[in-house]
Amino acid sequence: MQTKGEPVAHSVPAQAVVDEILRLNVDYIVNVPDSIQRTLLELLSRQEKLKYLTVCTEDEAMGINAGLYAGGMNSILCIQNNGLFACLNTIKAIALDARVPTPMFVGQFGRDVTKPPSESRNRAVRMLGPTLDTWGVPHYPLEGPRDLCNIAKAFERAHQDKGPSVVIIGARTS
Repeated sequence: MQTKGEPVAHSVPAQAVVDEILRLNVDYIVNVPDSIQRTLLELLSRQEKLKYLTVCTEDEAMGINAGLYAGGMNSILCIQNNGLFACLNTIKAIALDARVPTPMFVGQFGRDVTKPPSESRNRAVRMLGPTLDTWGVPHYPLEGPRDLCNIAKAFERAHQDKGPSVVIIGARTS
């Protein structure tokens, strides 16, 4: 049972996430900087086995992901919740309609880790899951180290369905 003020989402070590990514035959990380994933992005940028691209907008990241897929490459997009809302039209057009595998890590910017997302006062946090459900986008939590297996599930689902899939990162990576 959770005690008031006790975290429900816990930091996941960036190295543990990188280890999971490296098992997945990922060629590129495409990111729009996100403070929730800051330590993860810093570590990913130093990996020799991955190419790391920083872009300006989530729409740009979606287009680059589609081009990489057309060229036979696998990528993961790293964005934040506000950016996902900003690029819903591109998710619809490229990931859903054009059926481009689009695995994403989405940081929950503004999340109070002592509350489940459904109880958040922050609309971007509270509405992320329901918005993804409305669009039929599968999503998986990363609320702590026990959820690391969801990274592979989301990646494989995006490629199996030829569409988007999201890992929702609930707390800052460490």
